[in-house]
Amino acid sequence: EGDYHTGSVRRRQVLLISGTALDELDLNPGSISENMVIDGLDVMQLSKGQQLRIGDALVEVTIPCEPCSQMDRVRYGLQDQLQSCRGMFVRVLDPGRVRTGVTVETVGVCR
Repeated sequence: EGDYHTGSVRRRQVLLISGTALDELDLNPGSISENMVIDGLDVMQLSKGQQLRIGDALVEVTIPCEPCSQMDRVRYGLQDQLQSCRGMFVRVLDPGRVRTGVTVETVGVCR
C-alpha cells in the first residue's frame, strides 16, 4: 500500500527471480532490484495469468522483466547474462503477509 507500483492496472508491481539464477550469476539477493527471490521454482517457466499464493498474498504473473542497461552498472556484461532469466513481474490480487521462508504454490490461471 502506498507504493508507486500499486494499482490494479500496473503490470510491474513485484519482481520475482529464481534463486538459482542469482546463484549461477554469483549475485546477492537484492543486488539487481528484485523484490522476491523464489527458491525451488523457475519463475521464467510461469505463464501470463498464472496465479501464485506467496504466504498470505495472492499474485498473478503479468510479464517477464527485460534486463536493462542498469544491470551493467552492477557488473559489466550482466545485462546480457540476464537474458531469459531476469525474472517475472506479478501484480497483487489479494494482499497479505509475506516473509522469508513462506511457501509459494501455484493455484491456477486467470484468463
